Amino acid sequence: MRPPLVLTIASSDSDGASGLQADLKTFTALGAYGASAVTMVSTVNSQGLQGIHYLPGEVVRSQIDAVATDLLLDATKIGALGSAAVVESVATAVREHRGALGRLVLDPVMVGSDGSALISAEGATALRESLVPLVDVLTPNMAEAAQLLGRPVATSIDEMREQALALKALGPQAVLVTGGRLEHDDAVDVLVHPGGTDLLRAERVAGRFVRGAGSTLSAAITAQLARIEEFSRAGELGEIGDAGSQDDLVTIVASAREFLASAIENAQGWKVSRHGGTGYSPLNHLITLDKA
Repeated sequence: MRPPLVLTIASSDSDGASGLQADLKTFTALGAYGASAVTMVSTVNSQGLQGIHYLPGEVVRSQIDAVATDLLLDATKIGALGSAAVVESVATAVREHRGALGRLVLDPVMVGSDGSALISAEGATALRESLVPLVDVLTPNMAEAAQLLGRPVATSIDEMREQALALKALGPQAVLVTGGRLEHDDAVDVLVHPGGTDLLRAERVAGRFVRGAGSTLSAAITAQLARIEEFSRAGELGEIGDAGSQDDLVTIVASAREFLASAIENAQGWKVSRHGGTGYSPLNHLITLDKA
């Protein structure tokens, strides 16, 4: 017997609200064991990004090699990579260890919540050409989807759908474009998968307790994929999104969205920053512990 095992390849964020810190908290909250490979160190807090310190590509690669050759991974999440060298190192590691890494989820972190650029132009190109085609699930927000495609940011659900389809044509099995910044009464995400296209709607949760929302959503999807991977190893599952399969991606994404909404809602009123209501505050990843 063993728990679901998940690897996150992501930035270490100093305030613990996003990056691999948010990923590991999410994995734990959802009953998965988390390992990590650090891609860069971000000096960041609720007031914004203050600095980025990139790791060499070979250092990132060595961490992935160490984990992939030892742990029985069920799924892997890839987050902020920062530079073209790191993107290429991760892509090479993914190709070499593809079977050992399990299902792959890519959160193409390119812009911070405060608008700061988190990847170089060369890195963004490498991400689109070298890594996006290799993953099972791609989870960009609207700005990231537009940047990957070289298009303006979508202003409607129809444009979100068009961009999701264009991204899926690059190679991933499924694409989730999150519409948190779309001017709409509900929070609407567009999911394109082998079975078709689904619009996922939920009541929008107001407030500034949203730092790490993108990391948390993609981490929750990864953890849920890991939890059902045992069925896949037994030969009981087909590709992601296959009609009738036990890992139906619509159900998995809906569950991850519910976890995210609950983490945002239950963070309202938290006081973790000296700056009170200014800036963006973290989610409450402790909700499953509170309910225990």
